[in-house]
Amino acid sequence: MPASPGFRNTAFICGMESEARCLRAAGITNSISLSGANTLRAGEISRELVSAGADSLISIGLAGGLDPRLGPGSVIVAERVLSWQQPFPAASRRSPLQGLGSVFRQEDSDTPEEKKTVPDAQFEADPELRAQLLALLGGKSWSGSIVGVNRAVTRPAEKLSLYAQTQGLACDMESHAVAEAAKAAGIPFLVLRVVSDPSNRSIPQSALAGITPAGRTSPGRVLRSLSLRPWELFELLSLALDARIAFGALRRVARRSAPLFRAVG
Repeated sequence: MPASPGFRNTAFICGMESEARCLRAAGITNSISLSGANTLRAGEISRELVSAGADSLISIGLAGGLDPRLGPGSVIVAERVLSWQQPFPAASRRSPLQGLGSVFRQEDSDTPEEKKTVPDAQFEADPELRAQLLALLGGKSWSGSIVGVNRAVTRPAEKLSLYAQTQGLACDMESHAVAEAAKAAGIPFLVLRVVSDPSNRSIPQSALAGITPAGRTSPGRVLRSLSLRPWELFELLSLALDARIAFGALRRVARRSAPLFRAVG
C-alpha cells in the first residue's frame, strides 16, 4: 500500500501493555505509548508525541460496550469521539433488562422519556485514514461514536444510561484525550477499538485494582483485592473470558491493518 501523503510519523496510544503487544505481534513498529488507563496521562502523552514530531495520532485498544448490540470482539472504527467529562447519567433503579427496553423505546420515539445531555465536546476522525482502514478490514467493523470518559464505566445501568444519552457504540478512557490533543495541534487522528466488556457486563473492583500506572496488570493486586471481595470471582472470570475474545479480535485487526500503519508510520 502506498504511503498516504502527509502522514509520515503516526504514533499510537494504548491504555495497557497487553494492547500494545497485539500491535507489535502484528509487525507494527510505530511509536506505541501507554497511558495506564489514565485520561490525564493519555493527554500528556499525546501532546508529548506531537511535540516530538508525530503528524497523526491513533487511539487503539479495547473498549467497554455501550450499544447492547455489540458483544465481545466487536470491532469499531469510530467516525467521531464524544468527550463525556460530566457525571454519568443517573442510573435507573430498574433492572438492566428494563433499562434496555427503555433504550430501544427512546430510539423509536420522537419524544424521549428524559432530556438528553449534550457531550462536552465532539471530535471527527480523519476520513482519509478511516476509509483506508475500513478497506483493509473488509467491512468487518462498526462505524459510529466512541465516548471518551475519565473513569471506568463499571455498571450495566451506567452503560445503558450513557448509551441512551449519546448513542455511542462503546467507551474508553483515552480517545477523547488523544482527539483533543490532535485537534489542538491541527493533525488527524483515528480510533480503532474492540469491545471487551459488553453493556450487560459489570467490571469488578478487583479487576481495576490490578491496573498499574505503567499500563500493566498486577496479579498480586488482583488477588489481594479479590481476597477482600470474594463475591467478585464470577464477574472476574466472566470479564477474563470477554477479554480473551477481544484480544483475539484486536490481534486479527492489527494484522489486517498493519500495511496501512507501516505505510503512514
